Amino acid sequence: MNKLILTIIISLLTTSISKPITLYNTIYNHFHRINLNSKATISDKYLQLSNTSERSIVVTDSTSIDAFANYKYYIRFANLHNQEGKSYKIIDNLGATKSISSTECGLVFNYIEGNFWMVTASCDNSSLYNESVDTRSMTIKLIKVVNGKRYVIKQTTLDNGVDLYKDYNYLGVTINGKEVTVKAGKNELKDVLSHNLSETETPESTFGFPSVKVGYFVGPGALISIERTVLSFNAPKQSSQVNLETHWTREALDRHFANSKNPFEGYWTYLDRDMEDKWLKIGGRYTIALVETGTGYDVIYVDGAQVKKSQWHIGMRKGEMIKTIFTDNFTGKWYDATQEIIDQDIYVTFESGVILTFKFPLYKSQVRFSKILQ
Repeated sequence: MNKLILTIIISLLTTSISKPITLYNTIYNHFHRINLNSKATISDKYLQLSNTSERSIVVTDSTSIDAFANYKYYIRFANLHNQEGKSYKIIDNLGATKSISSTECGLVFNYIEGNFWMVTASCDNSSLYNESVDTRSMTIKLIKVVNGKRYVIKQTTLDNGVDLYKDYNYLGVTINGKEVTVKAGKNELKDVLSHNLSETETPESTFGFPSVKVGYFVGPGALISIERTVLSFNAPKQSSQVNLETHWTREALDRHFANSKNPFEGYWTYLDRDMEDKWLKIGGRYTIALVETGTGYDVIYVDGAQVKKSQWHIGMRKGEMIKTIFTDNFTGKWYDATQEIIDQDIYVTFESGVILTFKFPLYKSQVRFSKILQ
């Protein structure tokens, strides 16, 4: 099974999720969300990317990161085409076969519309056929790619602390404001390069986009095996002034439901949950009301808040359910105990008309409600 763990030590949920109290959201081994090509395969444990062409391959994760956010991105990888003294076949643009001996691979960050930054690693020998003076080393480069052109910003050479052959190494990058720090190592990450982005090099200034992506780089002839990825990023901040007030009162809800022919409309109460408390903490055992809209249902708070209880009163919006093409299946939005919106990959389903399930796959959690029958 691929691991997907969004680690947030939060006062979270109940159906519900409360506010993260740590700086970063963290995703591990998010292989299923990358934009795969025909050269990529996923086994139970590894993602492998092979490049037999003369052109480099860039594969990106579909996760979007706020362009103004700080984030960290690390991979544990091995270049299986990194044999000393061995060459590898590639096909050039005209279909001819060529050989390459020093292959290059690494990670991609700040990816926007084909423009990106990357950190690459390649190994070579100083004098392969003269053992008395020969040394093997790894060259790590920080590269900017703009409109298909590569610009090497900085580079360094390592001859210790990393595996120089086909074993696994860590490679990582930390974005902290305008400072980029590159890290590498076999058993631990150490700082090896740093660079301060200029005003024209920041994602929002250069390209005018609100978000960036990360991924992998596979140079000609390389075969990269990725054992582990770690992506940690600030969640985009939501407005603290969000207005959750609606016109609904208890009396108005009662009148509406008394005349409703929709079996899903009405009051629902907390039934149970399936989550691990080391990641999530319950924010309340809520009673909610579902009111049909043109696109699905409004979720209205009725009772049961435990975290930030004084901030909630009957009639406030607790979430939304939006119709999909599948019967009784919805995408969802949820306002947590601190009134922050949770809207990434939330799914809502009905079971037998009396069980309502909010599923939060990024948190490996779900919460169920049961219909209050009048």
